[in-house]
Amino acid sequence: MDKKTVISVIHRFKKALEKRGIKEIQIILFGSWSKGNYHEESDIDLIVLSDDFFGKSFWERTEILSSAILEVFEPIEAIAMTFQEWEKGDSPIIAYAGSGEVIQ
Repeated sequence: MDKKTVISVIHRFKKALEKRGIKEIQIILFGSWSKGNYHEESDIDLIVLSDDFFGKSFWERTEILSSAILEVFEPIEAIAMTFQEWEKGDSPIIAYAGSGEVIQ
């Protein structure tokens, strides 16, 4: 898989999320694919930001992400957050993913 293919996978994933009622999505690619040190077995690490996650438990968010991942059937590791959670910066993952790449 190359970076162009990864971007295509992310767009398919975003459409799968939209079908599940998650709108106004911003996706941040982080980890090896954003740093450029990926290899053939690298997964695609994503932060999915949407205010549609507000009021949803961790498990509800995980179910939404998992079903979208299953639809695109690609090696995606995704974390769901609201924009407010991201801006608040309490999660340790934010320090790591903050230098990631916003995918349009």
